[in-house]
Amino acid sequence: MSVPDGGNYAPPVPTRLPPSTRARDKDRTDTCATLDEALADGQLSNGEHAARIDLAMEAGTLSDLHALIEDLQNESALAPMSESIELAHPLSTARSSKLGFFAVTVPLVAALIALTFGIRSCSADDDDPVSRYGESGYLNPAALSEIFDAFRAQTGSSMVDRVVVYPNNVSVDVPAAGAPQKQISFDYRDGEFAERDWSTSRTAGIVQVDLGAIDLQKVGGIVAGAPTSLNVDPVETLYLSIDADENGTSISMYASNDDQESGYLTFDADGEFLSASPFSFEE
Repeated sequence: MSVPDGGNYAPPVPTRLPPSTRARDKDRTDTCATLDEALADGQLSNGEHAARIDLAMEAGTLSDLHALIEDLQNESALAPMSESIELAHPLSTARSSKLGFFAVTVPLVAALIALTFGIRSCSADDDDPVSRYGESGYLNPAALSEIFDAFRAQTGSSMVDRVVVYPNNVSVDVPAAGAPQKQISFDYRDGEFAERDWSTSRTAGIVQVDLGAIDLQKVGGIVAGAPTSLNVDPVETLYLSIDADENGTSISMYASNDDQESGYLTFDADGEFLSASPFSFEE
């Protein structure tokens, strides 16, 4: 290679392509390599890595691919673009994946939610709220707020061992008064709580959940987005399980239908995605 006058060689500047440029197989491979590095150095969990790899393999444009790696610290061989992309919902352009694209849009706080993978939410003003929140509407964030307030009023505390929210009833487990080694349960139906007439043994050192610390508006958005997030449509059975461990509160959402399609995902009290297992059709 000849060296320009003066002995200084400057490598050519890579051509910057429009975001709408169609992706090549090489571009998809370069993106996957960047994601592999991010997994290896702890930036991505196994679940996040798998979801992004799936999206990368089906991405149609350079913008789709850059959306998958723009929040990572790694250098990438992926061809640069001529203009930057918006990162409010980094996966919103990657819509072709069989796992669905994952972007959170919860009313009034969408700009503050920086999930870069995982959950698809939508606003609560659905045309068919029964299909989202059940006939009694207990999975609606406003209803959950009233139910939790009613529990605090009845027991004097917002601390619980576990909550399971079904479309038409809510079960709450708490330690028995004066007997922390035993656990009692309350059922909420038809507007009031009733204590069950039996108790069970309680796990020593159990971490409790603070009902007041759960962002119910974000929970409602995640519930409303269950069909897309979990690739289960229609959703005919859906419920939430809320408990905690040393890492904090964990909310699991399970969805299924009569066609034997099912999936689940987990998120924390602030609506931050933890893991997902959508329904996947395998031929």
